[in-house]
Amino acid sequence: EILKNFGLIPGKKTVLFFGGGELGLGKTHTFDIFKSFVKNDNIQLVAISGKNPKMKEHFEDFVDEMGKSSSVKVLEYTDKVAQLMSISDLVVTKPGGLTTTESLASGLPIVIINPIPGQEEENAEFLEENKVAIWIKKGDNIEKILKDLFSDPGKMQAMKVRARLMAKKNSTRDICKILLNN
Repeated sequence: EILKNFGLIPGKKTVLFFGGGELGLGKTHTFDIFKSFVKNDNIQLVAISGKNPKMKEHFEDFVDEMGKSSSVKVLEYTDKVAQLMSISDLVVTKPGGLTTTESLASGLPIVIINPIPGQEEENAEFLEENKVAIWIKKGDNIEKILKDLFSDPGKMQAMKVRARLMAKKNSTRDICKILLNN
């Protein structure tokens, strides 16, 4: 039902791409990665540009140029992230705490883009070391990385399993117990 509501095809790999944000940090790198995903004929993509109208416009222009409007949906801010994660096979995002936590809880492998130096870079390193994420850095061969990822279903499945194992499903309860000394 969710796939249908977003005009997506059941059974086709779905990628959830978080590309915007207020500042559009790393927007050139983000757009290069976005283009590589759009060019992949074996997936469908939901791209969220956030509160960044210029990013949304760039995304939509490229989708139109490539004739991919049937397999790429571009959204601004949405409150449907949980539903979109439930139909996705992969998340592309900066490694902030909330999106990372939601991705792990949903058992989704992550492609990391544009971490902010400090905590986000530490998150990226941790997720990559634990083999739940692939970090695409500036200068990397994006097409090769994506080809390797999508041509090996076992690799993505193993990443999904590790993501589920890393998820802390009862973390709120556990924190409350610690705080209440129970």
